[in-house]
Amino acid sequence: MKKVCLGFLPLIFLVCFSLSAETAEGVFPEELGDAATPVWRMALGGAVTGVPTVQGGTLVVVLDGGHIRAYTSDGKALWDYYAGGKLAPYVSRSREGTCYVYRTDGTLIAVNRAGRELWRIKPEAPAAGGVPPELSAPIVSGWDGRIFVTLGRRLYCYTAAGYRLWRLELEHTPVLGPVPDKSGGLVMALENGDLAGLSRSGSVSTRPLDEIPSVLAPLEDGVLVLFKNGGMKFFAGRSGRRNVTENLPNLGGTPIGGIALGNHAAAVLSGGKVVLVSLNDGKVLWTGESHIRSGDASPGVETLYDERGIYVITREGASGFTPDGRRLWTLRIRGAASVPAFSGGGMLYSGGSDWILYAYRLEERVLRERNSLYGPLPDGSYGLGNPPPSPWAGYDHNYGEAVLDEKFAEITESIHAGKVGDNEDVYTAYLMEAAGSSMSPAASPFRPLVHVRYRAEAARLLGYIGSRETIPFLSGLFEKDPDPAVKTAAAEAIGRIGVDPDGTALRAFARAALQLKDEQTLTAAAAAIGALCRFSGPPLSETGIRLLNTLGSDGMPGRARTQARRELDGLRYAPGKV
Repeated sequence: MKKVCLGFLPLIFLVCFSLSAETAEGVFPEELGDAATPVWRMALGGAVTGVPTVQGGTLVVVLDGGHIRAYTSDGKALWDYYAGGKLAPYVSRSREGTCYVYRTDGTLIAVNRAGRELWRIKPEAPAAGGVPPELSAPIVSGWDGRIFVTLGRRLYCYTAAGYRLWRLELEHTPVLGPVPDKSGGLVMALENGDLAGLSRSGSVSTRPLDEIPSVLAPLEDGVLVLFKNGGMKFFAGRSGRRNVTENLPNLGGTPIGGIALGNHAAAVLSGGKVVLVSLNDGKVLWTGESHIRSGDASPGVETLYDERGIYVITREGASGFTPDGRRLWTLRIRGAASVPAFSGGGMLYSGGSDWILYAYRLEERVLRERNSLYGPLPDGSYGLGNPPPSPWAGYDHNYGEAVLDEKFAEITESIHAGKVGDNEDVYTAYLMEAAGSSMSPAASPFRPLVHVRYRAEAARLLGYIGSRETIPFLSGLFEKDPDPAVKTAAAEAIGRIGVDPDGTALRAFARAALQLKDEQTLTAAAAAIGALCRFSGPPLSETGIRLLNTLGSDGMPGRARTQARRELDGLRYAPGKV
């Protein structure tokens, strides 16, 4: 019998507590083995397609029959949404818990955290008799709620509310990725051998590679590329526009998965070996054996790397390692329909080909996350809440009616065409300067008070550009601008953006409900509160519903009272209700 040091005793206790005493032949005592007992199981009514998504204490799965289902971490069913057709095998969730899925007929759908459909659009209409484009990678959420959608060689960027910001057609089809980089954009490998980086505004930069890579592992200051021959290269800057690090070791095998964290990178090789490399000095720190066996046919590998350790997950099982290379556990799974998901709470969720969802407790350690009202905070900010001055900020005549008409017409046309793109920063800055002119220092000769009509229109246009980073500005505009028309426009913009994960806008609306009596402003606030509740769902909607009850009370102005009650009726009785 294999000897076990005292350091593994707590782990053995955990295994004995959580699993059956029976183990598979040849399994070491620190391994979970093939006989792990699920903590719970749930009949699904279909096979899971793609990797489930875990956020906070909830799990979402996509089924082959077109259903999306959500469960709590302890197996309680939360909701079941039917998309009305077959879905691509990906489900992505935003910070607010919104699920984005793509139907195989070319329809992009957003479903909120309570299972209610928010919107559906078709990014592009197929030619007569043509086949709709396929979703070729998971939908990626940006730092401010925007989403990136990859359909063949075309990439689309939408706001959280479904307004298109830009569309880009690449010269070559992505064959790897796109995956989120550390600057809020995307990185991918193209079929012609180029490494491509895509900014959040749709600008793309490329550099040629010697061969098509196997794995892309973004880092804070660039991207680590792993090749089939075991070679590694680090490319600094977006898509490696600058120097290349040459002193990295050969991994000694074909990488099939990998991830980087800080100055270290973990790679999973085709034979099941896990390798941790120091990027600072180019040395292999340790190697370990995962659950992967030579006969495994599953191509998908999920690799996680966090403060707890390194985790390797495939359809055949999962393995966990400490940061210094000690193997925590391995688990072999039979009959999984897709790659399982491993949560920050130590649970593994696997959808079986028998249409049953299995949950395994693999660890008691919980990943520390920076959470707000909803999910984890974004890795960074695009700076759209406080952008640099626009090119027109230094000249007072640029806020005259003639120039405002011209600039607003240009911005409106770009929004309607879905071509905001690289002008996003400039447009956002100019609109904020115009809308917020009443909050600027009165003595400033370069920021005159803009007429109320243009202040209101600027606020409305910000809603279509749709970054949640502008919610604090719009909330301040709602409270501080003296004109009810501007307050109304700011509330409408907040409702159109639809996301308020920190509750900033709701707090502004709550103060208005206590202090204001203007019917127009309170009516717009009630409509915006309803929109926020529909988009974000609980717990934000619980606060919002209380506010709507206040605005719907007998002491409020008539139109505001009517609007609040209408919003409440929609929230309480609509299918997929919040």
